[in-house]
Amino acid sequence: MRKKLWGFIALFGLIFLMACNSELTNESGSNDATASDGENEEAVTFRLGHVTQTSHPYHMAAEHFAELVHEKTGGTINFEIYPARQLGGDLDMLEMIQNGSLDAGLITSGVFSGSTPVMDGLQLPFLIDSYETFGKAVESETAQKMLDSLESLGLKGLGINESGMRQLGSNVSEIQSPEDFKGLKIRVVESPLMLDIFNSLGASPTPMPYGEIYSSLQTGVIDAHEANLPAYNDENFYEVTEYITLTNHFPFPNINVMNLATFQSLTEEQQTALQEAGKETSLWIVEQLVEVDNGSLETLRESGQNIAELENVEPFIEMVTPIYEQYAEKDPLIAEFIETVNQIKNQ
Repeated sequence: MRKKLWGFIALFGLIFLMACNSELTNESGSNDATASDGENEEAVTFRLGHVTQTSHPYHMAAEHFAELVHEKTGGTINFEIYPARQLGGDLDMLEMIQNGSLDAGLITSGVFSGSTPVMDGLQLPFLIDSYETFGKAVESETAQKMLDSLESLGLKGLGINESGMRQLGSNVSEIQSPEDFKGLKIRVVESPLMLDIFNSLGASPTPMPYGEIYSSLQTGVIDAHEANLPAYNDENFYEVTEYITLTNHFPFPNINVMNLATFQSLTEEQQTALQEAGKETSLWIVEQLVEVDNGSLETLRESGQNIAELENVEPFIEMVTPIYEQYAEKDPLIAEFIETVNQIKNQ
């Protein structure tokens, strides 16, 4: 009888403890579920690559973009940045983003010409002639249409970031007239537009990956190249470049792109945050570039570099004008972009 009594007491105690535990779970568990729907949403980290050094405007833009995304998504989306060609060159990374083996990248605009001519409109020679014009151009509806057109390639275009107006570096002479280009072996980005531009100027353009410029100048494989001012310092190009001519012949943007399927897998709020961060970064980097260029120029002059300004741009413009019509015929968005930029310049 005593054994039955103790068994009954033990069973009653077990039922009591289970009831208390259930009540506690309901009270605390409901709060956990609510939190998991919001603040505790599982965070994801994406890889983003680019080709330049960490002191370059490419990297400045990448870091700013990553910070904005982190803030706007409450930390649910983060970007791990791989600079300085750690994941390959522009072409390599563009292909990786398209096939999904890389999430995102800041890819040099000229590289897209192998798949679409649309982004060539950004670099038509002497069309965009200042950072102010660039900033207004990338805010235009036409620029957004250009980004949206990349979806046909499996890419989501999030922004267009400038990295610095381009300047001519040569080991032959200053560039003060089209005659100075004749026969000049100049490295160009692997893009049909770059070939067309410098062929029209009488040069001998040589397509070459960014990472091969220094050694090619050093060994005489090429006589010249063109780059933005930070690159002369960041990549030590000044060591193997005798003359720098400030020509401002075109900007050198990168396109902030993400794998389309990856982008579409995100929530609507996260997608909006990425697009907002992309646009804000485009405008932010333009504001930084005047200071960046001034600092780079001062450093180059202190190192004793031969630097000259282009005295008369008109002869160069006359020689490259046919390229505008040639590329406007390739895609209506290029024709629309030319018109948009000219309207901005005439305001």
